[in-house]
Amino acid sequence: MRTRLTLLLAVAALAGCAEVPTNTAALAPKTDTPPSEQDVAWLRTIHQGDIAEIQAGRLAQGKGSTKRIKAIGRMLVQDHTKFDVKVSQVATQLGVQLPRSISAHQREEILQLRDAVGRDFDQEFIATMTNEHLAAIAATKKEISGGSSQPVVALAKAAAPTLEQHLAELRGFHGE
Repeated sequence: MRTRLTLLLAVAALAGCAEVPTNTAALAPKTDTPPSEQDVAWLRTIHQGDIAEIQAGRLAQGKGSTKRIKAIGRMLVQDHTKFDVKVSQVATQLGVQLPRSISAHQREEILQLRDAVGRDFDQEFIATMTNEHLAAIAATKKEISGGSSQPVVALAKAAAPTLEQHLAELRGFHGE
């Protein structure tokens, strides 16, 4: 499950998201309570997933063979870019170092998407993003139920509805 999410995040990073914007001026002071290992793992995994989904979304915008695939790609880029700013801010507040790139598995998935064309791309994109969102949702539910850092748990709670919406969009695609 963690590997799938890491893969998704890696895929997004390979698609061209070199830097994640952060607004350090708006950050609250660093908290005194350190995050748990689970909190740190979730922040890192979600960050890599955001990067991978941004990359995959960009590929879909350029390579998708239908307007629907292109629209899903645009949604992923917009939503995951916006959310990753929040992830980066919370990580900075808590002193958590985030990975700068996606995982090897995510990189492999992005490369497979880059090589696919036409309807094959569309199907590969939907399958990959569906699996990645399922993994992200599972990790997020685990963080919500077992996380110890209030800012991280709040972030997970904020992410859950959007991840579910993305999954619904992905599952609603029928090769139009």
